[in-house]
Formats: sequence, structure tokens, C-alpha cells
Amino acid sequence: MCELMGMSFDRAVDARFSIRAFGCRDEENPDGWGLAWYPDRSLALVKEAITWRSSTYSKFLENYLGLNSPIYIAHVRKKTTGGPATHSDTHPFRREYLGRDVCFAHNGTIGDYASLHVGRYWPVGNTDSERLFCHLLDAMASRGEQLEEPKGWDWLADTFRSINRRGTMNCLMSDGVRLFAYRDLAGWQGLTLRKVRFQPQEPRIFEDEMTGVAVAGDTENRGCVVATRALSETGWHDIPPGGLVVLHAGRILHTNAPPQVSR
Repeated sequence: MCELMGMSFDRAVDARFSIRAFGCRDEENPDGWGLAWYPDRSLALVKEAITWRSSTYSKFLENYLGLNSPIYIAHVRKKTTGGPATHSDTHPFRREYLGRDVCFAHNGTIGDYASLHVGRYWPVGNTDSERLFCHLLDAMASRGEQLEEPKGWDWLADTFRSINRRGTMNCLMSDGVRLFAYRDLAGWQGLTLRKVRFQPQEPRIFEDEMTGVAVAGDTENRGCVVATRALSETGWHDIPPGGLVVLHAGRILHTNAPPQVSR
């Protein structure tokens, strides 16, 4: 099983505690881990085709004071397609689109993924997930889609659902401004969201300190955390099956769910 976590905040936050808690689940996901964040318009991305626990890199990140961003996407992987675990097949994936670094991570399995048209965006690795990402970017490029308004977000939700009918699919994507979270049509594995708020000089800690996040700043901050499974005991809400949530600066900007869930 693969697991996802994404965060969107109004202001940049230090996420060391969240990432550590998320990484503790990699015993079920032994084929790689990755973390992406946006220090500015560009994307910083670290990933390895080994478990988080066995990585010296992850231990460095747990105490790295420069890990500061308003948007994060994290992924731990158990592969279902491709050969031996490789760096190229490890999530998240990145591509440039219209002068922005776009980041994507997926859990699930897409059937007949080789038939997905990729056009100008060729995969580097061999996974269904990366090909799905390339297919999506090519479709966006074909229509000049910038994903900046509800019409584009509705199109994105419909496109995700169309691909989802080939298999199972939960995914996170960001263009450095917004964070997009899509949940599988049949509710496979799950995807849940929690709103959080931080007051000045008062660190906020999730109820379960073993799986919490503690951040503080000089000004009020608010945000949303998305995860495959709840990271604490209360405050989490399931994203509806087939639903797309668009987050911007820690706020829910748009939601899109089908009126009737079917494959």
C-alpha cells in the first residue's frame, strides 16, 4: 500500500514533525519515499528507492532547519508496477508546465496504462503513476489549461475520474500555488482532510503527539492537511469518493464531487 500526505498553509511552516510521523508508516511501504516542497516558485524534491527508516537522508531532513514551505507533498511507496524499485519510479514526480514546477504523487494501480497518450511529456521511469501524470500534463497543454479557475478545476476532476475508471487512484498534485487532492471513485484506501489553525507564538500539536505536527510563528497561520489515513484521533473528514479538493494558502478554494459515484 502507498500512502500520501499533503499540506497547504497560508504561510510557510516547518513540517519536520509531520514528515517524521508520516515516515513511521513505511514498514508497510518498503519500496521508496519522497518529499517535495516549495521554498519559492521552484520545487525542492528528495526521494529514494529505499525505506524512510533506513535512509540517512531522512534523518538529516528531520533536523534540517531549512525545510520550510507553505506546500508539501509526501509519499511512501509499495510498488505494484515496474521492476525493482528505482529512483526514477519513486514518487513524487516533477515536470515543468507553463513556467511552473508541477509535482504529482499517486497511490493505486491504473490498468492498461501504456495506452494513455502522453504526447510531449514522456515518462522517465516505468510506472503507471508517472505515465498518468504525463498524460494529464499533455491534456492540459493541449487545451492551454492553467488550472486557475473553477472551469479548469471541474475539467481536472472529470479527467481524474476518467482515468480512475481504469483502476484505483488517489493522488496529490501542486503547481506551487495550489494543492489538488483527488480521492478514488470507489473510496479505495481513503483520503482524509483536516483544517488546522495556529495562533502567534502558540505551537499547535495534533492530539496524538506520535503522529502530530507542531509549528509556531509570529503571526496567525492556518492550513489544511491531507492524508491517506488520519494522523490524529479527531478533526479529520473524508474527501468524498470521486471528489477533488483545491487548496490555496491553507484554505479550501473549491470542491468537486460527482452527484452519483459509479465506475
